[in-house]
Amino acid sequence: MTSKQERTWAGAVNIIIDNGKILLMKRSDQSRTYPGHWGLVGGFLEFGETAEEGSVREAKEEIGVEVEVIKFIGRYYNTEYKPGKNVISLPHYSTIISGKPHPAQPEECSDVKWFEPDAVRKMELAYDHKKILEDEGLI
Repeated sequence: MTSKQERTWAGAVNIIIDNGKILLMKRSDQSRTYPGHWGLVGGFLEFGETAEEGSVREAKEEIGVEVEVIKFIGRYYNTEYKPGKNVISLPHYSTIISGKPHPAQPEECSDVKWFEPDAVRKMELAYDHKKILEDEGLI
């Protein structure tokens, strides 16, 4: 049995690519996790929610777009997030079906931009998002 201090969180993230560019959101300076860092669009799952449902909900909440999940690509176990707290990232390829990306929740997302893969390769991303993009051969 784990202590109350030990937690595992699951986060659903979207890999959204258009014309060879990767969509990233910048976490606000007030964000509880990785403030000021760029990362994939997504967030923690709510109780009872599937990873696909979480991906769709988080895209709408964070950047104001409707996405369609195309493909689930695997699980990433990030044990370096915080002592006593592990994060399992559940990345999906998704496509925007309506809306224009913008910071829909400024307290969590301060900017949204499309980046060339070479630029992303040089960035420090939140969580294990850089590894996900590297493993997929996108950067």
